[in-house]
Amino acid sequence: MRNTPEGIYAVNGSKFQAIELPTIRDVRNKDYMFYGGLNLFPQSLIELYDTSAIHHTCVDSITAGIIGDGIEIIGSEYINQKGETIDEIFEKISLDYTLYQGYAINVIWNKERTKISEMYHLPFANVRSGKPNEEDTVEEYMFSTDWANLRKYPYDTYKAFDSTDNKGDNASQIFYFQNYTPGNQVYPLPSYVAAMNTISLDAQVSRFHANNIANGLAPSMFVQFRNGIPSPEERRDVYQEIEKTFTGTENAGRFFLAFSEPGKELEVTPIDSANDGYYLLLEERIQSVILTAHRITSPLLLGIKDSAGFSSNSEEIKVAYAHFEGTVITPKRKKIISGFGYMLKLAGYNVALKIKPNKLVNEAEVTDTAPQTNIESL
Repeated sequence: MRNTPEGIYAVNGSKFQAIELPTIRDVRNKDYMFYGGLNLFPQSLIELYDTSAIHHTCVDSITAGIIGDGIEIIGSEYINQKGETIDEIFEKISLDYTLYQGYAINVIWNKERTKISEMYHLPFANVRSGKPNEEDTVEEYMFSTDWANLRKYPYDTYKAFDSTDNKGDNASQIFYFQNYTPGNQVYPLPSYVAAMNTISLDAQVSRFHANNIANGLAPSMFVQFRNGIPSPEERRDVYQEIEKTFTGTENAGRFFLAFSEPGKELEVTPIDSANDGYYLLLEERIQSVILTAHRITSPLLLGIKDSAGFSSNSEEIKVAYAHFEGTVITPKRKKIISGFGYMLKLAGYNVALKIKPNKLVNEAEVTDTAPQTNIESL
């Protein structure tokens, strides 16, 4: 059994499946680099996005802040034969960057090879990197709509973006943009990587509550060891022993098991079905970890109010908004535009990109505290 966040080992007796950092592998007889053990790490990030309500809201809120009201002047112009606008491409790559710390664009050069004539968003999860050459440069990328089923959905190979080598069959290229990740030059890691297990736990707790309602079940006890966090093997043995001691065949696994730093050696607390304080404690911890991973200092920014409500926290909202805009939205937007803006210049759009962020709170409330970051110039 693998380690899990904050010492949580099981929920409702179900073994918690920890998410491990992806192993970037050069597999023999493959033209591409594996992105995770099964080459499906981006797909696991999609699952986290789809199953954790808190994480989903964080990602969407950051993306909304990045794209704002769109790109001024040129945002509504069409950029490909599918009828997509520059704003629509910008919105898609902003979501990808928030989710993966990278994005991919299929660029098509004109017949003369003098400028980019079309741009198409490529789902980042569907792109894989070719193997770097001797100079650690990736020369090609592969695209498949389903990397788990390559027999049915074989990948296509594209030349990596290179404005000096776009002749012949190289008119269609992939511009692959990723954030710098220490120790890995091929694939990025998401900015919330340290909280992936907590995000997964959030989804499992949600399913746990749904199952309780559907089946009329509730855990019978909360067992917590306060003598340190043992190894995965030791935790497995403890789990199995408690399961045999405290539960019968009809109620097997109906308990929470947790480990924490030294204190009291053991605490066994019966859980009254009318008292869900322990659930609330766990959920509050999960929310705190996920918000911290996304650098969101106040849940009020996500529309999660506390007992005092919104009106009594106007000062907190202003400070949180200023911090959110300055440390999260603006840096991410600059990263995205540094690559996308360059592509637009090669497509003939020689204008400074200006983006007016969404107002997460009333403009009058943040005028004095929010940094002026609504204009990005290239």
